Amino acid sequence: MEQPLLPDGGMTLGVIFILSCLISYFAIPIIKRVAEKQHLFDHPDDDRKLHSEAIPTLGGIAIFSAFIISYSVSPWADGLSGYSYLAAALTILFFVGLKDDLVVLSARKKLAAQLTAVGLIIFGSDMLIDNFYGVFGLAEIPYWVAVPITFFTVIVVINAINLIDGIDGLAGGISAIASAIFGAAFFYVGALPMAMFSFCLSGALLGFLYYNFSPASIFMGDTGSMLLGFLLSVQTIEFIALSGDPLFASVFGNASAILPVAILGFPLFDTLRVVFKRLRRSKSIFEPGQEHVHHELLRMGLSHRNTSLLLYGESLLLVAIIGTLALLDLNVNILLGAVILTSLIVFPTNGLKRRIASKLFGYDWQAYRKRKWGIEFNPEMLEPLNGNDSDDSLEIVTNGEEEYEEEADSVAV
Repeated sequence: MEQPLLPDGGMTLGVIFILSCLISYFAIPIIKRVAEKQHLFDHPDDDRKLHSEAIPTLGGIAIFSAFIISYSVSPWADGLSGYSYLAAALTILFFVGLKDDLVVLSARKKLAAQLTAVGLIIFGSDMLIDNFYGVFGLAEIPYWVAVPITFFTVIVVINAINLIDGIDGLAGGISAIASAIFGAAFFYVGALPMAMFSFCLSGALLGFLYYNFSPASIFMGDTGSMLLGFLLSVQTIEFIALSGDPLFASVFGNASAILPVAILGFPLFDTLRVVFKRLRRSKSIFEPGQEHVHHELLRMGLSHRNTSLLLYGESLLLVAIIGTLALLDLNVNILLGAVILTSLIVFPTNGLKRRIASKLFGYDWQAYRKRKWGIEFNPEMLEPLNGNDSDDSLEIVTNGEEEYEEEADSVAV
């Protein structure tokens, strides 16, 4: 048997990680030149978008290329069960997302592509959530229940990442952090194929973030956001099974089903928050709007850069808190409650914490905000109050990462 070009080991992990970074980093200038020559831009629109210059939305090409090339040449690609089906699923999402970025596809067609991709990894790669490890009192679940739960999980994660793709560096940075945490856990238990999988994605995103962090010169588009959500959901499925690993269980017990909820806490929280707000207002959850956390922070006067950095820090804090609690071998349902409570405390809740503090301590937070940022703030209003953008029209648009009415808000259905 021929020996692989690269030997197994931690050094090789680092080499492949760097390769992924470099492919993404050097691919983006080429993509930008092609976009400029072919006029493939997301053009600014005073009525809808935050950016003031025409910016390409083809960054997903670099992310896809960096991940698929770097992981495929690693010594561990063959060790990932059903990798060929996974590659096929990624290719489907890549071309569907690319077409959507160029000419705009209907939400139904994108959903069909997502379901096809999920079907490939379930039935081809045998990736399945078939054990809850005590969550809601459930352990192993039958196949006919596991399949729809897996479909639902992947679709939710894909669209949760799509929903937070609204300002410079947010979706890419949150995904890079999540993937790095997943990778560290996989590496700890010796699951090197999945560890390399995670680190390749983090590397691809770091190369992309050099150009996407505020002020962004390229956006990832739906190509990038769909791929990110899909790749993170694959890591989630594989991570949940870690409670069956003795090394992982000796440290974290049965927490593998809860920790991914914390790792992906911000996009999941933001999605649930938007759904709750719209149901409370008797609005369709599939209509576009401006109720996302990043919209609220921008209306409070924060810049794109500071909003992204704040949410990076809050996401890491959530993982640190829940990870520490998991070390105490708490019941998984108590951990789930801790994730929910901590998310409500850590992430913005549309003034809920300020109103509670005002009742308890009698402090006028509205007056403080007006003195601090010079703006009035009405949490029930959807229009931005500091001039960042304009109306809350129902027009569906897909090509701008800086739009307030993202098609992402349609949750792809």
